[in-house]
Amino acid sequence: MAQVDFSYLQDQLQADALVRDQVRDAVRGLEHAQRASLAVLSRVHSHSQQHLPALLASLDPTLPPVRTALANLARLIPPGQFYRYSDSFTRSIQQAAYIVVLRRFLEEHDVPSKAQVAHQLAIDDAWADHFFLSTEEYLHSLISLVNELSRLAINRVTLGDYAAPVEYSRFAKELSNAFGLLNLKNDSLRKRFDSIKYDVKRLEEVVYDLSLRGLLPPSSPPSAPTSTPNSNSAGAPAPAPAPTATGAATGAAAAVDGDAARPVKKQRTEEDGERAMAVEP
Repeated sequence: MAQVDFSYLQDQLQADALVRDQVRDAVRGLEHAQRASLAVLSRVHSHSQQHLPALLASLDPTLPPVRTALANLARLIPPGQFYRYSDSFTRSIQQAAYIVVLRRFLEEHDVPSKAQVAHQLAIDDAWADHFFLSTEEYLHSLISLVNELSRLAINRVTLGDYAAPVEYSRFAKELSNAFGLLNLKNDSLRKRFDSIKYDVKRLEEVVYDLSLRGLLPPSSPPSAPTSTPNSNSAGAPAPAPAPTATGAATGAAAAVDGDAARPVKKQRTEEDGERAMAVEP
């Protein structure tokens, strides 16, 4: 009778469990290092635009520990085993990338490329066989940026900065359009992309409210009035096609109805006059 002996697999199972435990410890160290950076970035909601440079400069001392923690994590991943262990650290990598992306946007009003984010995090190209910044993690960080901007826009208004929401709205629309060109297979990424439309709408509503109150800066003149508050806000670079088309169609229909009504009114007036003449002695 054949005998089955799995004793030779025990060493492999123990080695894998050891690596996973070490990875979890390294991830906790990375998350701890990120807290200082995130604490600095959370203060952008209470600082005016003129004070942002000094605030963002205070982020510099918090980044070396993040880079060190990433290097410690990278050393634990065996060659060719990145995706085997990535579930343990992918959210932490997304958070690290988000720190770089948000800072770049606040400083230069654009977003870094994937390679630039990896460089800022000191993720070495030589690690490519076992540790790298994946495309999904980079895209997640951009979505997190849009989520943050929809909240930051409201706080910018309370600080008297009425130009920032217009810029944020424009960027969110451009990023949403760029995502629309991608054929997303990742379920998590696709669901988060779907959430962008709510952030875009929230930003449009902020800009729309500013336009109603006449608070938009001169460089962002309000567009033609729209029929509903949910349509694209005045001050955005270009009105959304659907609201604009609807408004134009409504206006055209009203004009046609008005033109059709005028001959009827004239005809009735003439008939009334004829009746009046008929009853005169």
